[in-house]
Amino acid sequence: MIYISKLWKFIQGYVIISIKGYNIEKLINKAVQSDIQIHNIDKKGNTAHITVSPKDFKTLIKLCRKYKCKTKIINKNGFYRIIIFLKLNLLYLAGLVLAVFFIYFLTQRVWIIDITGNSQLSKLSILTSCSENGLYTGCSKNSLDCKKIAENLKLEYKNISWINVSLKGATVYIKLSEDKPETVNTALSGPINIVSSVDCRIASIITNKGTPQVRKNDVVKAGDVLISAQLVPSGIEENPVTDIVSAKGTVRGVVTRVYSFTVPFEAKEKKYTDNTRTQYRIKFFNKSLTLNKVKAFSLSDKATDIVQLKLGENCPLPLFIVKEINREYILTPVRRDEAAAKKIADKQIIEHIVQNYSTDSDIISVKTRYNTAKNTLQVSSEIISEENVGKEIPYENSGGNALNGTTENSNIS
Repeated sequence: MIYISKLWKFIQGYVIISIKGYNIEKLINKAVQSDIQIHNIDKKGNTAHITVSPKDFKTLIKLCRKYKCKTKIINKNGFYRIIIFLKLNLLYLAGLVLAVFFIYFLTQRVWIIDITGNSQLSKLSILTSCSENGLYTGCSKNSLDCKKIAENLKLEYKNISWINVSLKGATVYIKLSEDKPETVNTALSGPINIVSSVDCRIASIITNKGTPQVRKNDVVKAGDVLISAQLVPSGIEENPVTDIVSAKGTVRGVVTRVYSFTVPFEAKEKKYTDNTRTQYRIKFFNKSLTLNKVKAFSLSDKATDIVQLKLGENCPLPLFIVKEINREYILTPVRRDEAAAKKIADKQIIEHIVQNYSTDSDIISVKTRYNTAKNTLQVSSEIISEENVGKEIPYENSGGNALNGTTENSNIS
């Protein structure tokens, strides 16, 4: 009841006034007799603070003059005051109406199309197809048929095995799954052999089609045939068949590589100063507006922070605030000791492995040797890995290794 009373009081509005005089009691009694609504009377000496409704305010002022009391408005509040303010400020009212309409307009449009799960199909081709089906940035949400768009995309792209199109707020989420590509290189026409891409020791071989030419622990060189395209009868079949196919299979080998480099003892390193310069930009779709221009440092690192404005969690707007922080640094000469140089070398070896080895490679061991020279640390790292070593090449009926095994392992027939 207290909250309802306060809400009703706010809707009606109220005025808090200060009354000063020697006839305050008579004034209040007369106001009550005249049905003037008075609340929260606080009297101290010959001064009283009272709350009165806006409709009774003028009547109370007349009574104050009659009883020779001075009045002063302390506070005015309530819904009526907002109405009066809007009447006196038409431009503010127009701006408020336009802002509400603009927000409503933005919430009824699609501003972001999020695509996940595609590896073979490019996002550009999917977005082009979506545009032909009525889904594009800025389109109306009311005209979208997500189920129909999903069906049309699956009909257009045969390699899509599963697709889901859903609308949440101002974002359309397209989640899809693609059929795995064939292991055979489709760019090659005709039958193919699978040969070794590097010198290695065979760790495992799985043959789906063709004739295996190596076994586990065999040592092969780059170019040796691992799985032959020629099907060779074993001699125990009732109806032996000799045919040429496209070899399929997975061959993993143990590969040893040596990575050598040097780390200088004398170098220049970054030392950051306390100077930073920040540039702000507003980005709307692909249009960008720079709010302030900053002079670039001669040497600096740049960090970018992007904040997207949202109307709730599922209603992001195509409006971004981009903050670019330029942090100045200077190059200072340093003298590294052997321990510091080894740390840098170890970090470089890790970066080399991450950049040059595929994700399906297993690193078995890394053995590193250091040699101190005049001004450098010489590093030689032996990296042993297990990885896919099979490579597809066109089949050539030349015999040799394709049927009789590798040079090192000619016992395989």
